[in-house]
Amino acid sequence: MIHVCSLARLEETVEQTGARHVVSLIGDEARVARPSSIVPKNHLWLRLHDISAPLDGYIVPAEEHITDLFNFVRQWDRRAPLVMHCYMGISRSTASAFATVCALNPRRDEVSIARRCAARRRPRRRMRASFRSPIGCWAATAA
Repeated sequence: MIHVCSLARLEETVEQTGARHVVSLIGDEARVARPSSIVPKNHLWLRLHDISAPLDGYIVPAEEHITDLFNFVRQWDRRAPLVMHCYMGISRSTASAFATVCALNPRRDEVSIARRCAARRRPRRRMRASFRSPIGCWAATAA
């Protein structure tokens, strides 16, 4: 199970769900404290920002972020939940959760997965575009 939350609810979400893996999708300016129940090798911190176009001092989501995410989640044994969070728990984390579900379940219908994710949160176009290229997702939520 993958849970999505904001930075403010990270510790609480990890505790309530029993998660053993965390993906942080947030720039360096935020001080992300890894929950004490998460061992360092089970915490991936992708330093990026939720921006639509390059902007001085900010990190645009890039192919290397996607590669790092997929490498990390493929090591996740799925015996305990995984938590993905960004600052607000809306765009970066939702796009990453969706891409993760698609990557780990290549035979599942991406449109139904996208609609289920979009029913709760709607990632910005840049985040959707970041994942469209490597796995062909987000077409269903682009409209």
